[in-house]
Amino acid sequence: MSAFTDIDHDPHAAAIRQLEQSGIVGGSGSGQFKPQEKLSYAEAVSLVVKAFGFNLDRLRFIREPLASQYFPGMNDKAWYASPFLAAAANGVQFPKDMSPGASVTREQFADLVAQGIHHSGDYSFTQQAVVFKDESAVAEPYRASVQMLLKLGIAKLDDGKEFKPKTAATRSEAAAWINGGVTFVDKMNEDNGSVQNPAPSVSPLQKLALTASKLSDKVQEVKVTAQAPNPGYGLVITGIEFSGTKAILSVEVVPPKPGQMNPQVITEVSAVTYIGSSYTPELRQTQDEGGITARPFKGGILPGKNAR
Repeated sequence: MSAFTDIDHDPHAAAIRQLEQSGIVGGSGSGQFKPQEKLSYAEAVSLVVKAFGFNLDRLRFIREPLASQYFPGMNDKAWYASPFLAAAANGVQFPKDMSPGASVTREQFADLVAQGIHHSGDYSFTQQAVVFKDESAVAEPYRASVQMLLKLGIAKLDDGKEFKPKTAATRSEAAAWINGGVTFVDKMNEDNGSVQNPAPSVSPLQKLALTASKLSDKVQEVKVTAQAPNPGYGLVITGIEFSGTKAILSVEVVPPKPGQMNPQVITEVSAVTYIGSSYTPELRQTQDEGGITARPFKGGILPGKNAR
C-alpha cells in the first residue's frame, strides 16, 4: 500500500508507487506526493542520483570532496549538496547557470535522465529521429537527450505533438521518466546477462590539451580538447579529483558507433566542465598516451559528450 494519499487519480500513479517500493521516493509527514507541483533542479538531481546509484565508492580522493569544489558558492551543508557532489563526481554535466532552487524544465530534466542512463552503461538506440512540432524550441545542448527519451518511449509528446521543452517538469512527470529510465537500464542489463565489456585499448586520440578560462572570481571553465582520426569519435570528462589546490580531470574517448561510416578527416573533439577559480586543473595521467582512457561503446546517443 502506498504512503501517498494524493496519487490515486494521477496518470503516473503506477510509476510513483514503483519508485516508492524501490526506495527512490519516500512519503512525507503529510502523506502527500504532490504530483502536479513543479520539480526543483535540486530535487531532480537527487532523483537521478538515487535512481541510477551514483556514489563516490569507485573514486579515490586525497581528502574528503566537497560540493562547493564542483559548484563554487554552493552551501556544503545544504540537503542537496551530497547528490550534486555524487552526480558531478560521476561525470554528470551541468549548465554553468544552473540554480538548485529553480524549477527544472522538461528539457533540462530530460538531459539529467539521459545522462543517468548513459553513465549506467553503453546502449544502442535506433537512429530514426522523432519529429515533433516544437523541436526547434529545444536548446541545442539538450536535443540529443530529448530525442533519446522520446525514442525509448520514456518521455511522451502531448496531443498536439509538442514536447514543451521550456515548461517546468512536474513531480508526476519526473517519476514517470525516472521509472522509465531505470526500467530500461534493468532490462538491458538482464538482456546482456553477465557479458562484460572488453578491456580498454590504447586511445586513438592525439594532442590532448587542457585550457582554462576564468569566468568570474569564483568560477572557471575548463576545456579538454584532442584530435580524432574522424568525426565519429567523442570525448567525455568522467570525473574530477580534488587534491590540495589541484583539480585532476579524468577523461575517456568514445569510439564511433558500430557500422557508422565516417570520413577519415582529423577532427577536434572537446568536453567542458566548470570548477572553482582557486583550483589548478590538470589531466590525470594513465598508461594510455596523453592520459586518455579508451572505452568500449555499443552505439547510441551520448548526452553530455560535447561542450555545453
